[in-house]
Amino acid sequence: MTKSILIAFIIPVIILSSCENVLFSQGTTDEELTKDKQLLFFSDDDNIDREAVYYDALLDIKKEFPEEIENMKVFSEHSDSKQYEVEVDIYPSLLVIDKDGVVVHIEGAVLTKEEIMEPIANALSP
Repeated sequence: MTKSILIAFIIPVIILSSCENVLFSQGTTDEELTKDKQLLFFSDDDNIDREAVYYDALLDIKKEFPEEIENMKVFSEHSDSKQYEVEVDIYPSLLVIDKDGVVVHIEGAVLTKEEIMEPIANALSP
């Protein structure tokens, strides 16, 4: 009985210790992500209902550009985005930036997701 309890605790420890922890692995840094184009989304926590069109557009963009959406940075109105040196006054805002600066800046209320998808897709296309 004692052996089976001991084995039941030792085997998971061995298995889990061999797994790689994503937080401590050497992944891409923010500097590496900004070498190419980077998506930045600025959200207004107080008016999320105005962002529905943005979310619909982002879901469609994800089909064509999954890696860019995976690396997208999301900021709330009150968070610190100074590392990207962009000025956002109107929320919601969606930006595509590269090492030279802002490539596309969509801000505020938009009527259709196509108003978001077309310029973003054009900016992210090689």
